[in-house]
Amino acid sequence: MSHKITIKDVATQAGVSEATVSRALNDSPQVKAHTRQRIQELARQLGYHPNGLARSIRVQHTHTLGVIIPDILNAFFTQIVRAIEDAADAAGYDVLIMNTDEHLSRETKALDLMLEKRVDGVIITSAGGPTDYATRLGDTPAVFVDRMPPHKAERFDRVLVDNVQATEDLVTRLIDRGSTRVGIINSAVSMTATERLQGYHQALQKAGMAFDPAIEVNARTDNSNVSQMTRQILVNQRCDGLFAADNTIMDTVLHRIPELQLPPFQLGGFDDQDWFDFLPYHIVTAKQPISQIAQTAVDRLLARIRQPRMAPEEFRLPAQIITH
Repeated sequence: MSHKITIKDVATQAGVSEATVSRALNDSPQVKAHTRQRIQELARQLGYHPNGLARSIRVQHTHTLGVIIPDILNAFFTQIVRAIEDAADAAGYDVLIMNTDEHLSRETKALDLMLEKRVDGVIITSAGGPTDYATRLGDTPAVFVDRMPPHKAERFDRVLVDNVQATEDLVTRLIDRGSTRVGIINSAVSMTATERLQGYHQALQKAGMAFDPAIEVNARTDNSNVSQMTRQILVNQRCDGLFAADNTIMDTVLHRIPELQLPPFQLGGFDDQDWFDFLPYHIVTAKQPISQIAQTAVDRLLARIRQPRMAPEEFRLPAQIITH
């Protein structure tokens, strides 16, 4: 096995102390410029790589942020993660990503791993269980995105879309475009479902339409009932509008519709896709401000790392309504 080059080896070759090498590699002004340059070049030639973990333990920072999401295959979370990575990289931070598949046991494991890796802070989309995040995280700063933590939310910063207003605007757009009976297949995520149902009801009330429990249904976590509910709302209940409360529900709805013989209808849903333009029916979407969500979350987390006693805040960002 080849010898791993240490800071002592660099110091011996350079004819200086280990402390001087350390200062030079960290661009300390205590070392003259030409000496810094000579030591840095020598370190590169020797193949010296600093021990980042050891250094992080000394300075109490790893310049790493943890990101915990429920489904990396969900296009919304894929884009969120990418935007978080970009924002973190611009601030000089690396990102450690873990996926929970909406399982509480995997979320617990992810949280434990983040703490073990000594991340400076965590951005979380909660799996929605009874996790006591305050106890489990301890002093590690955390910001929640997309979903509120189910318990003691006021202890944490939250970056969320304005679900109520976005849904009201979206369903109102469907009604303005001619839908007279709009059903909803709601999310399995409790907070999201509550807020989007409120927005749906506000749109109906504003239009003078009665609420009908027969066309208000909830998706299961695995969406196994969505195909059946699509038929129930569009065929059995003769709705000419359907609001799919998240993008995974919309995907299942779009797979089901070609099998149904339907009169003209409209769809509404969260998260926009360019290919919606090519579908043979009208779709109205609430496009979430993904880059702004990510940037706000990273900015807030870094601010909390610097000022741990800062009062928690909730940020509600508007969605853009798009008609295809």
